Amino acid sequence: MFNLDKIIVPTDFSDFSDLALKKALDLAEACEAKIYLTYVVPEAPDVFKLSKYIQEGQKKLQIEMEKQCKEKFTDQTNRFPNAKKVEIETKVFTGKPYKEILDFQKKIKADMIVTGTHGTATPFDGILFGSTAHKIIRHATCSVLIIRKPKYT
Repeated sequence: MFNLDKIIVPTDFSDFSDLALKKALDLAEACEAKIYLTYVVPEAPDVFKLSKYIQEGQKKLQIEMEKQCKEKFTDQTNRFPNAKKVEIETKVFTGKPYKEILDFQKKIKADMIVTGTHGTATPFDGILFGSTAHKIIRHATCSVLIIRKPKYT
């Protein structure tokens, strides 16, 4: 039998992420699984890491981003009444989104990743670099559920 204990839900706080969280909450409630709601702060390009002052600024920015993410995590989960029935742990990482999500998946031995098809990235990201969801599908060592935005509502 298929058993779910740990579900990772990457978010960028967009409508697509809300749809993924909604589906993950339904699954987690049915399977009594824990959800790890994650956000990845993109790392600054190496060019910006040359100066000690810029590095200090990056650390301050990281702390501020983590603080803002906690508020956004709360806002996002509060939109779903069944979120109170499910154990949710929030995580903020810095780096390349797909890499951080996959590293975390392996670390906690997650059973599934539930993600939206698109986030708030630019329309050219998928063309030039491949979407985060696509990279997760290709490299995950667990099941991946991709949630599409309904065409008709």
